[in-house]
Amino acid sequence: MEMIGVSASASKAGKTTLISLMLKNSRYRTGVIKTTVNNELDQYKVINDPKIINKNGTDTARVVEHGADKVILLESPAAELPSAYQLAQTLLGDGIERLFIEGNTIINFLNPDLLFYLESQSEPEKESSKMVKNRANIKIKTNPLLQTNQLATVPFLIQPDKMTCYQAFLLADLFQLDIRQLGRIMREQEVELVKCQLGLL
Repeated sequence: MEMIGVSASASKAGKTTLISLMLKNSRYRTGVIKTTVNNELDQYKVINDPKIINKNGTDTARVVEHGADKVILLESPAAELPSAYQLAQTLLGDGIERLFIEGNTIINFLNPDLLFYLESQSEPEKESSKMVKNRANIKIKTNPLLQTNQLATVPFLIQPDKMTCYQAFLLADLFQLDIRQLGRIMREQEVELVKCQLGLL
């Protein structure tokens, strides 16, 4: 199962927008786990009730509308996130091929195949974002993301100076880019392709 992490510097930075756009025209059976840290809770809550998930106007309803097959809402104290995540995975069931994880703190317990970081230009950086910011593979400014309906037009920065062939193919698929387009972007950003599969670029 492919795992894509989506983190952000602030609330309302476009995490749900990015996931919704990456779900567009997906050929895969997809799941989304939306996480919120609440240290005032006595115990974590993991919700998959369709009446809550599909409630009009919610972020979870948006990703369902864009094609997510299974959506889980997870609210938990930070210390209990690993246990809450295990239950969420169980509730997802079998057959999920691509899983999107939305949140900052939970990423510290996971190792996504690709990690996106959305950077807001208008809101202060949350404390929880500082831990994932430097781990992110791809950094995206919020404003261009929120002003488009297709990812192929959104500029992004590849943070590490190396990217595996697998990650490159995954990124191209998520952003609906021709692999040669991504190759040009990688060369412009001086990102080295490693563990290459024959015929990528």
